[in-house]
Amino acid sequence: MGYCGAMAPGDEVWAAFLALDEAFAAGDVEGVLARFTTDEDLTLWRSALEEHAVGPAELRAFVVRMAGLPGSFTIDYESHRVTAVGDVAWLNAEGTGTWDDGAGTVKQMPHRVTAVFRRIDGSWKCHTRNGSQPRVVKLDPGRSGAGTS
Repeated sequence: MGYCGAMAPGDEVWAAFLALDEAFAAGDVEGVLARFTTDEDLTLWRSALEEHAVGPAELRAFVVRMAGLPGSFTIDYESHRVTAVGDVAWLNAEGTGTWDDGAGTVKQMPHRVTAVFRRIDGSWKCHTRNGSQPRVVKLDPGRSGAGTS
């Protein structure tokens, strides 16, 4: 028999994060907006310079624009960690992003995300989300790796 009790805060945050990703992938504008805070300083950054939004109005404009593009972008997460302290939590996740341009080109790339959530009226809402596709570089074995590329 399965456990039917309340989820641990870290599991709740991870579930909220995955629901946000699913809303993005589905092009569900209202679903994305409902999963963010309404704070004027909410922030979304992605890899491309023009992929950013600060505040609810910019977030709406960004999500509407992205939902109107052909193709899709999904992420298969291979690892994650969540830290929750009171009504604030942050997470780091990494995996493989798959970009399908809708015209026959499919590319896979490493993907990393850092996000900050706040619990508001019992629900975890994203305040800050930063996702990127890191470059693959070979580090000089004689250096520590920090600051090398």
